[in-house]
Amino acid sequence: MAKHELAQHDSVPLKRSKLSLQETPAIEPPVFNARYSDPAFSTPFNTAFRDRLVFQDEQSQAHLFNTPYPAASLPNFLESTDYLQKLREELLTEAYFHKSNDLYEFYQSEDLRLSKKPHIAAFKNAIYSQKFFSLMSSLTGIDLDPSIIDLNGNQYHEGCYLLCHDDDIKNEKEGRRIAFILYLVDEDWSAADGGALDLFRCDETGYPIEVTQSLVPVRNTLAFFELSSVSYHQVAEVLTRDKSRISISGWFHGPLQTKLVSKTMPFTPLETPSQDITLESLLNPDYLSESAMANIGNVFLEQSSIELQKFLRHDVYEQLVQELGALGPVEGERTDKSLWDVLMGPQHVRRYSRVSERNQNHIPSTLSRLQQLFKSKVFEAYLTKLTNLTFLSANTELRMFKKGDYTLLHDHALERNGLDVMFSFPHLEEGKEEWEESWSAGSTHYVADKANLLTLYPRINTLTMVLRDEGTLRFVRFLNARVGESRRRELSAMYTVNEDDEEEEDEAEEGEDEGDDEDK
Repeated sequence: MAKHELAQHDSVPLKRSKLSLQETPAIEPPVFNARYSDPAFSTPFNTAFRDRLVFQDEQSQAHLFNTPYPAASLPNFLESTDYLQKLREELLTEAYFHKSNDLYEFYQSEDLRLSKKPHIAAFKNAIYSQKFFSLMSSLTGIDLDPSIIDLNGNQYHEGCYLLCHDDDIKNEKEGRRIAFILYLVDEDWSAADGGALDLFRCDETGYPIEVTQSLVPVRNTLAFFELSSVSYHQVAEVLTRDKSRISISGWFHGPLQTKLVSKTMPFTPLETPSQDITLESLLNPDYLSESAMANIGNVFLEQSSIELQKFLRHDVYEQLVQELGALGPVEGERTDKSLWDVLMGPQHVRRYSRVSERNQNHIPSTLSRLQQLFKSKVFEAYLTKLTNLTFLSANTELRMFKKGDYTLLHDHALERNGLDVMFSFPHLEEGKEEWEESWSAGSTHYVADKANLLTLYPRINTLTMVLRDEGTLRFVRFLNARVGESRRRELSAMYTVNEDDEEEEDEAEEGEDEGDDEDK
């Protein structure tokens, strides 16, 4: 899977358990449930896995799901519950590092193949033994390579998640063939605690569209599934404060039998600006004077970004909010009466709602006027005064993000370089006066070379402008459960820039730098 990644915040380890372990001699390897190596189980399981059939075993309560792709759940995987408990205790003494980017938020241990703790080492040796690989091959019919070890411990606390992805990493000859997870959660873990392993169904183009299977973590259960270009899955947000989703996960590698296939997203051309309307009827007059525009231009030239709060006239913004409020409780929901009527995907790239072309006539009057302004020659001329750039075309979109929504950095969602213009009018749940940064959700991040360059939060009646050049990417961070009923609403526009303007701007900046050097 081709994907751009933000630098991971993995420098701060999670505090270890107070349990103190001394170096101990090697112990006997764990014993796996004998039922799973019994031909009475493995033979029909293999047939079902190969033919994509449902399989259930009454004796072990094992289950093989056939949709959206083959995925298995093997309960009571380790024979000894005492060994399982000691494995969990040792796992909690490992150092965990905070892993955070556009795709995920969780804590991961160092590579467990390096661990010297006896129960972890014994588990690693057993699960990557030729004997166990033979068992997995007999169950799945997939040729696996025991020489490649890929094993980590994971902890998901409240608010942690892993968004939609396929794990399908490979080269021309070998790659990940099976993903597996051994759950070490508390005995009373339930669906209400979150953290389910969600499996996505794909459409005819191979893109994920909806979750059709959810596996709730169960202690001492091994879950596994075959990896492919359509094996999209996610770890749902953990909702409980009292427990952690603890697991050991990894991948079994093996030779490939198919050639790599590259998937591309269809590209939609940008619109040409149209419909002139006045700035004075909508914008705060403080941003329309020649001196104000000159000051804005100076800041933008230096920083390539700017945030303009109270952008609309107060009366205009109040009218906009009232008109949206009049839509009633269905606003934002996927109903026939909804304004935000289209759920955007595919979900390994993005998830949010937008106003479709067929719903343009239902946009409230003030918001419709603002959208027309963003598409107009008048606004294009205003942006040129602020940025000293000229524009070739523009694309606008009315978007709404609610709990569970996001956008990701991905080769399937690369955007043209240009000027990003965003007008924010968030809906805040009762009792909230602003979007809270402590939620760690719904912010826009601009990144380059795995470094975070700029973070913008949804702010009431605020316009942001960011010049996004070659190598700079952006994403909207996953809206977790902390946002409650608050929603990120915005009029988003992207203006393609005349490349000659950017070259002139670079030369101007170089000239200023040289002048500064001479002054020194």
